[in-house]
Amino acid sequence: MAVYVDTSALVKRYVHEPSSAAFDAFVAGADDDLFISPLTLTEFEWVLHRRLRQRDFDKNFLQRAQALFNRDMAAALWQVQAFEPAAFQDAVRLIRELGLPLATLDALHLGSALQYHCSHLATSDKQLARAAQRSGLVIHDFSS
Repeated sequence: MAVYVDTSALVKRYVHEPSSAAFDAFVAGADDDLFISPLTLTEFEWVLHRRLRQRDFDKNFLQRAQALFNRDMAAALWQVQAFEPAAFQDAVRLIRELGLPLATLDALHLGSALQYHCSHLATSDKQLARAAQRSGLVIHDFSS
């Protein structure tokens, strides 16, 4: 099984949040590829810097989180796939057809998961989870 990891779940590995331990256990037990898109790389940095501005942590913590992420990237924990232009077309179709208030970036994440032929999606975003489930993916929910 190929698992697409949404940014909302991935952040839990680097910033302590509810369900961080559950996500870490999921990652440790994964025998399959954990896919992310280039969108995840950008969104991850945005989340870290937003949390820094909100003073959830300091600059030292930010740098440690970035270093841990870079270590995981070097170890190939996350399989970064090329961004497929067809993901945009899938995103438009999903927004039109699913009948859910799917945010733009979530639609692109889901479109990417479909383009990468992932059968599973790890997320902590309930709306994205609903959309992915309607699209036939198995959900690993870390929203609690």
